[in-house]
Amino acid sequence: MDTNPNGGSFMTVGPGSIDKSPHEIRQYWTPDRKASATPVTGIGPELKTPPGADNAPPPPPPTEPKQADLSQMPFITGGKLFYTMNGVNYVSSANVFMRNNMVLTAAHCIQDKDSGSVGENYVFERCYTGEESTEDFTFRTVALRENWYLTKDEKYDYAIAILDGNSTVAQPLRYATGLDLRNRQITSMGYPVDFFDGAQMMFTTGLVVPIYGHFAMFGSKMGAGASGGAWVLEDGVTAVGLNAYVSVSGKEILYAGSPKFDGEFDKLYNYALTL
Repeated sequence: MDTNPNGGSFMTVGPGSIDKSPHEIRQYWTPDRKASATPVTGIGPELKTPPGADNAPPPPPPTEPKQADLSQMPFITGGKLFYTMNGVNYVSSANVFMRNNMVLTAAHCIQDKDSGSVGENYVFERCYTGEESTEDFTFRTVALRENWYLTKDEKYDYAIAILDGNSTVAQPLRYATGLDLRNRQITSMGYPVDFFDGAQMMFTTGLVVPIYGHFAMFGSKMGAGASGGAWVLEDGVTAVGLNAYVSVSGKEILYAGSPKFDGEFDKLYNYALTL
C-alpha cells in the first residue's frame, strides 16, 4: 500500500512480473486458453426503488449492441484483457487511456473484492477480433484504490495499469470528472460474450441516471466479458465511466452500472502518473 500526498491510499501491484517475463506471459495464452477463458462481470445491487430524487422512471433502454468499427474512435482504443485469478483464466475489457502506456479497466479485473487475491498473466490485446489483434502488451504495474477491497463498494471499481510498452494508437481516451450525466448520451463498449462469443468488440448507446451513488444504464446488454470497457461521451474521446457491474433479477440484466469519475478517481490517476 502507498499513501499519496493528495490524500487517500492506493495499492500498487505487479501482476505476473515476479517470476514470469512478458514473453512467458504471452506464451501462456495459447489459443485454447484464450477460447476457454471465463468472461468476467461484477454483480451489483438489485434495483429496489426507482432512481432519481423525484422518483422519475428510468430512461428508455439503450440501443441493441452493435459491432464496433475498430478503425474509429473510441473503439480503436479498446481491447480484450486476458488474465488469471485464483487459478482460473478470465477475459474482460480495457481501453488505452490518457497515455500510450496506460489502460483503464475495472478494479474487479485486478483484485477479487471478497478474497483480496490479485490476478496475474495479464495481456491486453488492442482491437482484438477473435483471430488477431493490432498489438498486445503485458502489465508492468497496476494502481487501484485500497478502498476497493476494504469497503467492497462499486464506487471504487476502477484501476489504471501501466503497460510494458507504448501503444501506437494515435489518440488515447481522456477523461472528465464531476459531470452530471443525466440525459447525456453515453457509448458503452467492450467484449460481451453474448455476442459473437465475445470475439468481437460491441457497443451500445443510451442515457444514464444516477443511482446508489453510481451511474446506471437501464436495459444494457453489455454483460459478462464487457467488464472494464469504457463509457464515453458523444465526442468519442472522453471517458466518464466504465462497465463495472450489472444488476440482475434472475437471468435478466436490469441495468449496467459504472462508478462516478470524481475527485477520488483524479487522485488515482495522479498517483498512477508517478509509477
